[in-house]
Parts: sequence; C-alpha cells; structure tokens
Amino acid sequence: MKKSIAFINPRVSTNNVGDYFIEDSVKKIVDYDPANSIDIDPRKPLSVKDIENINKCDAAIIVGTNLWYRHISKENRWMISTDDLKKIKVPFIPFGVGATLHRGEIGEFDKESVSLLQQIHGQCVEASVRDPRTFEMVKKAGIDNVRMTGCPTLYRSLKRNWELQRVESNDVVVTTRKGQDTNFKIIMNELRKRKKNPIIAAQKKTDLFCGRRRFPFFTAGPEVLYDFKIEPYQKLVQNTYGAIGWRLHGNMLHLAHGKPTVFFANCSRILSFCEAFSLPCIYAEDGESIAKSDLIQAVGHLMAADIFSAFPARYSEFFLEMVKFFERNGIAHNLVY
Repeated sequence: MKKSIAFINPRVSTNNVGDYFIEDSVKKIVDYDPANSIDIDPRKPLSVKDIENINKCDAAIIVGTNLWYRHISKENRWMISTDDLKKIKVPFIPFGVGATLHRGEIGEFDKESVSLLQQIHGQCVEASVRDPRTFEMVKKAGIDNVRMTGCPTLYRSLKRNWELQRVESNDVVVTTRKGQDTNFKIIMNELRKRKKNPIIAAQKKTDLFCGRRRFPFFTAGPEVLYDFKIEPYQKLVQNTYGAIGWRLHGNMLHLAHGKPTVFFANCSRILSFCEAFSLPCIYAEDGESIAKSDLIQAVGHLMAADIFSAFPARYSEFFLEMVKFFERNGIAHNLVY
C-alpha cells in the first residue's frame, strides 16, 4: 500500500513560479497515495487541525526550495516552530532544501535556527539538501544525518543517465531577474545577432522589468511567459533549443530534460549547484555588470553545447545519492535505476 504524505509545500502561498517546478518534480519522484496526501504551507502558522492532519499521514516531506536562511523562522518564509514539531509524530523529512548566501555573508545559522534544524533532523532518519554550500552549513550546525542529493527539479525525468538533447529551433528561453537587466540586454542582443528568438520565461513579477524599456522604440520586445501553471513552461522545454539566465529552477527544468542550459548566479544558490555538477557559471550580484566578452562567450557555450563533458557523470552520481536518501527513509520513489 502506498504511503500518504504531508507535503510541507511552499508552493501553497508562493509568489515564485519556481516553487511550482519543485512541487511538480517532487510529486513525480515520490511514489505516494495522492488521494490521502495533503499540502501544508510552512509559511503560515500551523493550526491544531494542520498538526492533526499531518499525523494522519505516514510521513511529512519538506518540498525543497530556498528555506534554510541564516535566520530561518520568519513570517511568510518559515513558521513551523520547534513546539509544533514536537507535536508531529510522523517522520519529518527535508528533501532538497537549499540555503541562500550573498557575497560576504557568513555561512552559519544563528542559534535559534540551529535549534530548529536540530529538531527537524531529529525527526527523520536522514535529510537531503540541494547543494554543497547548504550541506556545509547544516554540518556546521552539528547535524550529521544529511545527504547532498541535488535539487528534485533536476531529476524530474526520473532517468539515471543524462544525455544532451538537441532540438532544431531558433527559440531560446531566457530566465531573468531584476537587477541583472544590463547584462540581460547584452545577452538578448547577442542572441538576436545569431538569428535566435529569445523568449523570456519569468518566474516572479519583477522579472518582467527586463522585458520593458530595454529596446529601441521601433524594435519589438521579446515574447514573455509569466503564468502560475507549469504546462506552458513544459511546452517551452519541449519546443525550444535551450535556456540561459539567472533563475535556478527555470533553467534546471530545461537541463533536466537534456537541453543545453547556461547559468548565471547572483548568490550561492546557482553558484554552489554549478560547482557540484561541474557546470560553468558567471557570478555577479544584482546591480553588478558582467564583462560583455564573458556574456558573449556564455551565449557561444549555449549554442555550441560544449560545456557538458563532466556533467553526465555528476548527474548520475547524485541521482544515486537521491535513491539512497529515499531508501534510508523508507519512502518509495519512481527513480529508474
């Protein structure tokens, strides 16, 4: 009999489409009973009824996203307290959760967050994190039952091996973020010079800023997708050449299905992911300019798809780490190995 799962799911109240990508991937990977499973929002206080419903399930799984900040507990970010956790009697399992650090920030949790994490990790056999930087922070908190698995979004194909998939298309997805608009404009211009049609795949409302007031008056702006549904983004994955830009999960959606993908980072999220999976990455905090030659070279890497020689082995390595994580926790999964 399949287990019922209480998904501790930030998608419930998200303002970022990326959380839809993560949820969709987690629910593809986990083999569970959908009829008797529930979604619980960790960004709101738990009610007595929420705790009762969680305890009716066989396990609770945190649907990994950027939750492990230096100070974790914050309104509209994480509001499940240590007292709440003590009332939860089923395994409480973080899956692919990540931290976020900007240049110069200390990679350590504060005292309150360490206590919270120790309580969470004490209620599961093993937890998983998304990237090496997060792994280091959790280990520094004195926690040993943690495994680096990568992000669930990367493994939504459920396949153990990764192969490059080339599609004959002039359409290229660009994932954007406000604060990188000068760099974005150079990428857009370079794609158009190469006779490519850039399509903005926005994940937050502020991403749309990059598609406005960035082109000469008589030049048509790019096509833009911004929708809190996953299906239109899946169609882009199927029908476009690949993706380039700043959104970790938007890019990862393409990479998961073998599409050429080039990453830029504004914090530790993408940088640490790329280091773990042997992918090149250019790092610039929001508001910083990247050298034009580096941006043009990145577009060249995308079009040549010449940067993936080491990636398949790393992909398979962490695929098996994810399988071990599920086996350790006694959670059935759909990963084919």
